[in-house]
Amino acid sequence: MYREAAALTTACVLFVQMGLADAIQARLHFRSVLLSCPKCCTFWSVLLLSMLQRQSPVQCVAASFICSYAALWLALLYDCLATLYNRIYDKITQQTDTEDSGGADDSEAGAADAVS
Repeated sequence: MYREAAALTTACVLFVQMGLADAIQARLHFRSVLLSCPKCCTFWSVLLLSMLQRQSPVQCVAASFICSYAALWLALLYDCLATLYNRIYDKITQQTDTEDSGGADDSEAGAADAVS
């Protein structure tokens, strides 16, 4: 049960983080907190999973709370990784832009020197 709950937690967080929940809501023209929040989505999904596996009610609720707490940290980790990726990507594109513009300036200066 724990392996399935962990996999479902990861799937729910990725579902929200990758924008699939927003795309579905935009397509169907409705908004739901359940789909927009990784913790809510995880809580209710794990609760349903554990109830379908015929766990005791206490185990169902405990697993749901633990997984929703883990989803909070997992979403935070994904946000930090996305921020890091954006910073690195910006640095790479800025370096590429300056190299491209620097190369164009050098070739124009060389052409001006050749003419004079």
